[in-house]
Amino acid sequence: MGARRSVHTAVCVLTTVALSLAAGAPASAKPRPPAVDRTPPSQPTNLRVTDVTQTSVTLAWNPSTDNVGVRSYSLWHDGLNGVVSVNHPQTTATWSSLRPNQTLTFRVTAFDARFNASPPSDPVTVTTLPDTTPPSTPSGLTVGTVTAGKVLLTWNSGTDQFNPVRHDILVNGVATANAFSTVPAGTNPRPPVQSAWVRQLDPSTSYEFKVRAVDPSGNVSAPSNTAATTTQASADTQAPTSPTLLSAFDGGSSFCPEELWITWTASTDGAEPALAIEYEVRVNGTIIDVIPGATQTVSYTEVLGANTVTIVAVDRAGNASAPSNPITVFTNWAPGGCGF
Repeated sequence: MGARRSVHTAVCVLTTVALSLAAGAPASAKPRPPAVDRTPPSQPTNLRVTDVTQTSVTLAWNPSTDNVGVRSYSLWHDGLNGVVSVNHPQTTATWSSLRPNQTLTFRVTAFDARFNASPPSDPVTVTTLPDTTPPSTPSGLTVGTVTAGKVLLTWNSGTDQFNPVRHDILVNGVATANAFSTVPAGTNPRPPVQSAWVRQLDPSTSYEFKVRAVDPSGNVSAPSNTAATTTQASADTQAPTSPTLLSAFDGGSSFCPEELWITWTASTDGAEPALAIEYEVRVNGTIIDVIPGATQTVSYTEVLGANTVTIVAVDRAGNASAPSNPITVFTNWAPGGCGF
C-alpha cells in the first residue's frame, strides 16, 4: 500500500504542475512591455542666420540630444504657413519664397522617433535683402471711350520680378486717386495688357495721361508715353448729394480677395435721374468698385487688415459728392491667397 500511495502522490504533483503550466506563469514572472518614451529632446541652441537673399533665409543651430535619439528638426515662424523639416543630424535649413525687405522671426524644434517635441529654440529675427530695381516702363498707352466725366485708358503693363505690380495713372503729370482698374481683385499675375477708367474729370477739358508701374517694394518705373484727349461737353455742374453708408462687413471666408458686404442710401441729383448716378466704393481712398444705380453690393478687397470703406456718388458729367461717412472693416485672410 505504501508504494501505491507514493505513485498516487507523484501523479498528483505532476498533474498540478501541468495545470499550472497550462494556466500560464504567475504574473510576477511575465515579461514587462518596454516603457513608452515620453522624454523630449533637449532644446536646440544657438539658432543663427548663415545666409540671406531677397527671397530666402538660411539658418543653422547646435544639435539637440535625446535619451533614445533625435529624429528631425522643424524650422518655423508664427506668421508663415507650414514648416521646413530636416532629418537629424542635419542642423541647417533654408526658408524660401519670401519677399524683399520682409522681417521674420524664426524658431526651431527638435523631435524624436515618438514625436516628442523639444522646447522651441530661442528666436532669431532676420530681414531679407531689399529690392531696389524698378519695374519696366509701361508702354502703348492709348485712349478708348471718352465721356464728359471719364476716360478709358489701355496700356501694356510694366513688369517686375516681384509681383504684383500696380500702376499709377498721371493726369496732367499728377497721380490721381480717381482711377478704377478693370482688372478684377485677386487676379495674379496681372494680365500683360491692362485698362482703367479715369473718373471725375471736367467736361470740355483737354487732358494728358501717362502711366507708371510700382512694385511691392515701392520702386517706381519711368512714365509711359503720353496719351491725350478732350472730354465731351456737358452743362451739368450740380453734384449729387452725399450718400450715407449704412453697413459694411466682412462676408467672406478668410481668403483673398475677401468679400465686403456694403449698403448705403441713395443720392439725389437735380440734373440726373437716380439710375444715372454711379457709386464709387472706396477702400482707404482707392476705388475698388463702381456700382451704377444700386445702393448695395458685394465688392472684393485685396487689403489685409483695416479696410476703411466710403461711398462717393458721381454723375455722368463727373460731378462728385462728398464722401459718405466711413466704416472700417477688418479682413483676416492668410497672406499668399492673392500671391502676395
